[in-house]
Amino acid sequence: SPLKDGDDEIIATRLGSAVLATVKGNLLIGLIQGAMTGLGFLLFGVPNAALWGSVAAVMALVPGLGTAIVILPAAIFLFLTGDTTGAIGLLVWGIAAVGLIDNFLGPRLVGMGLKLHPLAVFLAVLGGLSLFGPIGFLLGPLTLSVCLALIDIYFSLQKKLH
Repeated sequence: SPLKDGDDEIIATRLGSAVLATVKGNLLIGLIQGAMTGLGFLLFGVPNAALWGSVAAVMALVPGLGTAIVILPAAIFLFLTGDTTGAIGLLVWGIAAVGLIDNFLGPRLVGMGLKLHPLAVFLAVLGGLSLFGPIGFLLGPLTLSVCLALIDIYFSLQKKLH
C-alpha cells in the first residue's frame, strides 16, 4: 500500500473491529428474533414453537429472507387450519415484534461495536444493500468503517503538515 505501515495498521484494526461488531450484532439480533418468533408461535398456537424459533434464528441471518420465511408459512398453516385470528395475530407479531427488531436494535448493536451513531450504521446498511445486494448488509458498515479510517488518517496527516 502507498500508505505508511502505521496507517495500514489503523485501517486493518478498524476493519477487524467492524467485522467483529457486524458479526456479533447480527448473531445477537438473530437470537433475539428467533426467541421472539418462538414466543409468537407459542402465543398463537403453532406446534413445535421452540424448534421453529431456532430455525427462525438461523434464517434471520439470511438477508432478504430473514424470519419471514418461517413466519409466513406458519401463518398460512394457522389460516388453513381455521385459526384466522391466530394467523392475523402471528403476521402482526411478525411485523411488529420480530421484523422491527432488525431495523431498530441492529444499527444500535453494530453501532456500539463500531463506535458510530446508529443512524450512520442504518444508512450504511441501506447503502450497502442498494449497491451490493444482500451481501451489502455486511459490506455497507465495513465500507463506512474503512472510509472513516481513511478520513482520520487524512486529517492526522494534515495536522502534521501544518
